[in-house]
Amino acid sequence: MDKEKQKEILQIAGVIVLALFLLLPVMWYANRANSPQKAITAEQLKSFQDDTLEYVEHNGPTFADFDEGNIGNQGPRGKWRNTGGEIASVNINTLVNMSPEDLQTVGATPFSIMNTVMTNLNTTPQVIEIIFDNADVIKGFSGRKSVKDLTKDHLAIYNMVSSQDMAVDNFVNSPAVQGVLKNERLLRSLLKSKLFAYLFNTPAAKYYIANPDKARQLIQSNNTLAPYLKNQSLKKVLSEIPATRKASAQVFR
Repeated sequence: MDKEKQKEILQIAGVIVLALFLLLPVMWYANRANSPQKAITAEQLKSFQDDTLEYVEHNGPTFADFDEGNIGNQGPRGKWRNTGGEIASVNINTLVNMSPEDLQTVGATPFSIMNTVMTNLNTTPQVIEIIFDNADVIKGFSGRKSVKDLTKDHLAIYNMVSSQDMAVDNFVNSPAVQGVLKNERLLRSLLKSKLFAYLFNTPAAKYYIANPDKARQLIQSNNTLAPYLKNQSLKKVLSEIPATRKASAQVFR
């Protein structure tokens, strides 16, 4: 075997070993015989109910590509019409190739985290858990202007919820959120994640955690949220978290 061929084989072997190492937390859940799910579909995009989005067809890698070290694409994506920015996608294949900058983009781009949840909900929920615990994702998410505006002042949340803003209904009834609510194990994992630890520590969240009666009244005032005061999974999981344990007892009484 000539030296160039030997070098090429060693490079490919190195890529595979590195990929396997990074995938250990989720490898047991993956079925390598199948192609990975597409990152986003036209049907999923419709659920976002946002006319500034369009669907962009883009074929993603197969597991054969993964085995051969030929991964470069992230599958179909949604794209903002007004800015041209793409909805980043994370699945079991693309995860191993994402740089800190890529992961920060996932957190910073609207709908990217939601899309990651929808893409992996019924196949590889461990990918979702990794994303919610990733410091780079959280850095990007916390840097969004919309997130800052909503979390810095409890009145911003009060105005949104009490006004019956459709954004609340669209979020809660999205396939991603409903899927998580029906899976107590995943719900527990995400509510105990670093991303939620960040959210629970924001000024707005801390206000409502410190004032559970006002939090309950606000939730009761919203047609979409009120029924969730009877959700036993939410009550159970939030009672296990130190930051919300005391408040949850009064909110879900």
